[in-house]
Amino acid sequence: MAEASPRALVPVLEGEGLVLRPWDAELVAQLAAWGEYGFPYHAFDLGYLRDPARAAEELRERTAPGCHRHYIAVEDGRAVGRCSVNLEDEAGLYLWAVHVPPEHQGRGVARRMLAVLVRALEAEFPGRDFVLTSNTYAVNAHRVYFALGFHIAETRWYTDREVAERLWRVTEQERAPIAAHIRFRDGRWQVRAYVFRRAPGTPMDLRSAHQRAAGGDSGQRPQAPRSQ
Repeated sequence: MAEASPRALVPVLEGEGLVLRPWDAELVAQLAAWGEYGFPYHAFDLGYLRDPARAAEELRERTAPGCHRHYIAVEDGRAVGRCSVNLEDEAGLYLWAVHVPPEHQGRGVARRMLAVLVRALEAEFPGRDFVLTSNTYAVNAHRVYFALGFHIAETRWYTDREVAERLWRVTEQERAPIAAHIRFRDGRWQVRAYVFRRAPGTPMDLRSAHQRAAGGDSGQRPQAPRSQ
């Protein structure tokens, strides 16, 4: 029997108190009940999954074979975060859709979730860099990425369709918190973003903010040596 292609296989991953599972109908129902952030983070909100037709469509897309793997992080049976990776991006292993709802913030879910994913991918695809893009106003997310060994490789302006469409409708007061991160150029709204990169084997700091302030244990788990 032929060996399964990495494009077709989405392995379950465990570590840091989490289980990263492929999407399924039970987990989608939990995602539909998550709290929402609203503008300018509304593109991550999942309230539309309360519509059964849209939930079914999203589940089909997130479980279809291809170069993307889509995970939901589960802690004690509860869906607490989600993330995706493109295995075939020219820039590297491209992480995207990193999302923890407001009710699960403050417990290091994003940091732990990405650490589990990065370790598994490093073992499966040795020698490949990790890449992700984040709008420059997402400072809380950036703390997570820096702690996991990412650095800012590039700053660019681009058209974020979800944000640009909403910018036409929000008030000046709603726009004010991100005013330094947006511009209107050539008849369209643009958003400033960072491109983050991480070399394989870069150390990760999984301590909580409280532990870091107190100088506590790093929270790292022993790992097998890597070939460089």
